[in-house]
Amino acid sequence: MLTTPPPPTDLLARFPGLEKLGRTTTRLHPRPASVDASQSHVGGPLRWPADEPWPTCEVPPQAREEVPIPLDLLDRLRAAETRRTRQNELTEEEAELYDEIARLVGPGYTGWGSMNNGPVVGYRYRPRPHPRPNPMVALAQLRAEDVPDLPRPGGADLLQVLWCPFDHAQDGLWGPTVRLYWRREAEVSELLADPPRGDAGRKGYLPKPCRLHPEQVVEYPYPEELPADLVERVDAWEGDDDGDDGGGGDGDDDDEGPDYVGTFMVPGWKVGGYANWSVTDLAPTPCPQCAGPTTLALVIDSTEGDAHNRDRWQPVEERQSDEASSRALRQESTGVSVGRWGALRIFVCERCPDVPFRLNLQ
Repeated sequence: MLTTPPPPTDLLARFPGLEKLGRTTTRLHPRPASVDASQSHVGGPLRWPADEPWPTCEVPPQAREEVPIPLDLLDRLRAAETRRTRQNELTEEEAELYDEIARLVGPGYTGWGSMNNGPVVGYRYRPRPHPRPNPMVALAQLRAEDVPDLPRPGGADLLQVLWCPFDHAQDGLWGPTVRLYWRREAEVSELLADPPRGDAGRKGYLPKPCRLHPEQVVEYPYPEELPADLVERVDAWEGDDDGDDGGGGDGDDDDEGPDYVGTFMVPGWKVGGYANWSVTDLAPTPCPQCAGPTTLALVIDSTEGDAHNRDRWQPVEERQSDEASSRALRQESTGVSVGRWGALRIFVCERCPDVPFRLNLQ
């Protein structure tokens, strides 16, 4: 069992009314271990019915292509650079040449450069169909018996999450395609013995087997979701560089001030609770079918914490084992990396019969 220390009581007292907004979330605490189909886990075998086809992905993944940049265009660009009057500011002529490169490379353009003193090329991403439907990868299996905050649409007590380990452009998001399967565990008897394996585009989409150590804790809303009076209190507290950070900082930088998000919002893999909007600010997550509100079901995180919240959320039982290698293993135990070392969040609608969901990447 892993236990999270509670926030200092004096910090809650700083924000009258915040305690009433607390919401439970289940920290999953994935740690490397062998697992089987009867358990809640990340990266292990699923309790998959033997008579049900294994899901495949037919959405074309995005592949990077290189487009040669003509030498005369590069010569014109270098000549334009010599005519700069300010070192770090592009001239109008340079900006026009940059636009010319983008038009030359075409749709999906992401930039240009060279690798290992090779030729200068432009980079673009284009959809490249799978040569055949690609078997999806088992990402996680969650049992309601183990995870108290797991939604139970239609009485389901088992959630299985699979994804295609390639980057795809979908609904304004760049990442793996995701499938959710909600089941009643007792209805699954004969299991599929040997699921098919497919190709993988990114190592960070191939999870390492991890046993979960679920722990239900209380967290509090992202600041933009707080009442106005509490937002003012948070702003004033975070602006106090001499204040006690209450465990929200990393303990290594005396210049770090108080941090509401690092103190009151759970990092890492979790089920339920509140969503952290530190990257994009608060964004709507309507149901893709009925356009109604959705709830946060699962956070798939690249790490269990960062320098701003690691100490605050480190389980009590692991604080004695502080070797750098052990700490790194705990922080990145699943081997999963999404986005730019971010978190993929799954918001579900339990009102619609087939439980549609929306993805958000931070």
